[in-house]
Amino acid sequence: MKKVAILYIALGRYITFWKDFYESCEKYLGSCEKHYFIWTDNKSFEYSNADNVTITPAQKKGWPYDTLLRFDMFLERQKELEQFDYIYFFNANMQFVNPVDLAEIIPAQWHDGLVAGSHPGRRGDIFAENPDVFGYERRPESTAYVPYGKGKHYVCGAFNGGTSDAFLKMCKTLKKNIKKDLDNNIVARVDDESHLNAYLIDKDFLLCGRAYGFPEGKMKHVNSTEMPMVKIISRHKENPKYGGVRWLRGQTDRKLHDSWAVRRILIPSCKILSLLIPVQKYRRRVKNYFGSY
Repeated sequence: MKKVAILYIALGRYITFWKDFYESCEKYLGSCEKHYFIWTDNKSFEYSNADNVTITPAQKKGWPYDTLLRFDMFLERQKELEQFDYIYFFNANMQFVNPVDLAEIIPAQWHDGLVAGSHPGRRGDIFAENPDVFGYERRPESTAYVPYGKGKHYVCGAFNGGTSDAFLKMCKTLKKNIKKDLDNNIVARVDDESHLNAYLIDKDFLLCGRAYGFPEGKMKHVNSTEMPMVKIISRHKENPKYGGVRWLRGQTDRKLHDSWAVRRILIPSCKILSLLIPVQKYRRRVKNYFGSY
């Protein structure tokens, strides 16, 4: 049976997602022996003493470094990870909802040993025929630069992996590239995701479709016949039951209001107010302050 290392980062309040991820992966990811490597600053949490869980203490560095420097984290465990057949990284908010056989997500012989999930949102428009609409990093001074006219797919940073050799080689390259950018005071457009896309631009890799990272908010549009085809969901961080993105990131101690009646007033009010704010990053923050529909 193949040995699979599963990488997971749960800094601060993102540990909220861990229990459901672990239980769902144990239940649904089959045909392999699984071991979880988790980077966290939390001291005690569900399954922290499980035989197949290895904890690496990590400190919050703040946004975007908690995500941007993930490849540095992974290489802290390089010696152990080299012992596995395959390595996969999953974002904290991912959750398995239907059976996934390992054979579905391992690269074939003609791939370059890597696997990545298709981005379900606008940055990776699955209906786009022109790669110029993809959300690649377009500044030539960044090591994540992808020129216009190049690229076939835009992948998400939430799910990627491959053979241990290929994955660790990718981590080493991306660690070096990100450090070079930071030395030049550059943060790529979508942080580590931009660097991942630049690395894969000339690679033959297994592209896993939206079924392996389906937006939780769109599950209500999936009928009973289609439901078994959805394998993994990306849980909606703005859902009040998770506290909201700002709460998860530690930017506020106030969770999103869980009353739908109240949110129906607050959400459109913030959207209207945001139209009066000239600076885009502050406009977006106000617009989504109470979550989204």
